[in-house]
Amino acid sequence: MIPPFVFAWIVTLAVEVPCVALFYPGQRLRMAVVATGVNTISNLTMNLALPRLLGTGTLFLLVGEAGALLLESAAYAATAKPRQIGRGLVVSAVANALSFTSGLVLPTTL
Repeated sequence: MIPPFVFAWIVTLAVEVPCVALFYPGQRLRMAVVATGVNTISNLTMNLALPRLLGTGTLFLLVGEAGALLLESAAYAATAKPRQIGRGLVVSAVANALSFTSGLVLPTTL
């Protein structure tokens, strides 16, 4: 059985990395690498550290998702050429919405 935090991390990468890459034609590989790294940091922080600090209620979810949005959008904006914070925010929001929704509909045990 896969631990829930590993499952969440795998789903996040499987959904968000291709999504981010699609938004950046001509720099897909670079953005996929950045998305893999920043999503690993944000997802594992959210699922391993935040529950210990904030519990597992609504506050944990709001802080985690907001933090992921800000961290990931900053990473995308800083890495992409040209650097566009608005585009980074949109890409991060779309990717996070897709992965969050995926996590709701997929079974949590394998």
